[in-house]
Amino acid sequence: VPRLDRLIAGGGDAAGAAARMSKAVSGLVASEGTAELEARLLRGLPGRLAQLKASLSAARVDQADVPEQLHQRWVAVDGRAKVEIYPKADLRQRRPLEEFVRAVRTVAPRASGTPVTVMEAGGTVLGAFLEAGVIAVIGIGLLLAFVLQRMRDVALVFLPVLLAGLWTMAATVLGGLSFNLANVIVLPLLFGLGVAGAIHLVARTRDEGAASQAMQTSTPRAVVLSALTTIGSFGSISLSSHPGTASMGVLLTIAISMTLIATLVFLPALLRVLGGETNGE
Repeated sequence: VPRLDRLIAGGGDAAGAAARMSKAVSGLVASEGTAELEARLLRGLPGRLAQLKASLSAARVDQADVPEQLHQRWVAVDGRAKVEIYPKADLRQRRPLEEFVRAVRTVAPRASGTPVTVMEAGGTVLGAFLEAGVIAVIGIGLLLAFVLQRMRDVALVFLPVLLAGLWTMAATVLGGLSFNLANVIVLPLLFGLGVAGAIHLVARTRDEGAASQAMQTSTPRAVVLSALTTIGSFGSISLSSHPGTASMGVLLTIAISMTLIATLVFLPALLRVLGGETNGE
């Protein structure tokens, strides 16, 4: 084949493929003849030409020409037609999503679809997050009040957790880790996981009579080991292939680390500043 011979002679990336093609064509022609080669190359041409002819002879289509199965998907029994609306903006961001759903609902209040489902699911998750947070704070507060029997100590246990929460949100901003519907539940978990170390440190300070003496006991080491164990267990979630689950593991690791720092650095300093150096405090 002259054209294949020229490609082979020209070298380059196409030379090898051209050589293999020339060998295959030469072998087919030698064994079965030129007619068989043409038949194989043009076997699908009649069907393609028929499809092209049919597409060029398209006629007007009305509702009566639509297949019944397709008609039932788009038109209800009472004659109402299904209408699909596509957004102009990128709905991966929350604000355009809400604006799009609100605009559609001004015309069709009972509209449904993926944007409505995503927005309503997000609202449900955020509502559950707020409910879980309130229940966690109230439940932990009541338990601490019952165990410690002193509102001052209850406040001292909660302050490091609140500070760790602020540090965690700051770290997510600096690290580019955004809150989403999968990892936002970390914040209520932070209250339950974060108060554990502070409880032991406050209780040991009450027993020892001074924060400086409490820091020389085995309690700080126990708090560190407990926090590292928790980080190891929850941090393994960050290895998940699911982006939402992985982000929850990363956020939990950051939150618990911040809680550990607040408990072992901020809380002892606060106890000393507030005068927790005597047994009577």
